[in-house]
Amino acid sequence: MDAHETPFQKIKADLRIFAEGEKRGVTAGFTLRMFLLTPGFQFVFSRRLQEIVVRIPLIGRLLRRILWWATCLCFSSELAMAAKVGGGLYTPHPFGIVIGAAEIGRNVTILQNVTIGRTSPASLRDAVVGDRAKIFAGAAVLGAITLGRNSLVGANSVVLKDVPDDATAIGVPARILIKKAEQAVDEVAAQPLPATLPQQPLDS
Repeated sequence: MDAHETPFQKIKADLRIFAEGEKRGVTAGFTLRMFLLTPGFQFVFSRRLQEIVVRIPLIGRLLRRILWWATCLCFSSELAMAAKVGGGLYTPHPFGIVIGAAEIGRNVTILQNVTIGRTSPASLRDAVVGDRAKIFAGAAVLGAITLGRNSLVGANSVVLKDVPDDATAIGVPARILIKKAEQAVDEVAAQPLPATLPQQPLDS
């Protein structure tokens, strides 16, 4: 996650990722629909608005907490104020999501009823979700877990250990599939053929 990314840069990234989800470009009409009629984008935008108003002297922190509270009520989802969220957050169904003080990378997809949080208040650190990770519906990422870049967490999976880059976690508790299927196919295809093929006896 880019620590120097401004809230306005994040909003632009958010619009791009929602446009990619619809396989279209960011137009004026698309942008207007996102702000007025798209709950998923509105949920993400409310987070960006919190990041903007908190900079207002004296009353910024109070305004942010009010916005956070209103967002929790509207969407029945909670994104902790202490969380660090990169640009391009994609939440097409922003309901039942609970995210603690985690670090969320850029262009991350989070579906409905996902939980990301600590297993104990005494935990030394929070979860880290790498860039372009995808967490599908009903999944739980519990503890000081790191999800690598381009990783995937299957629906209703419970992740209790780190997931490497480009890996998939599925099941309860989650099993780690180290390589994506397409990567494995590419590696097999790249292997050289033997110089000579074994001779098969001919039927007489």
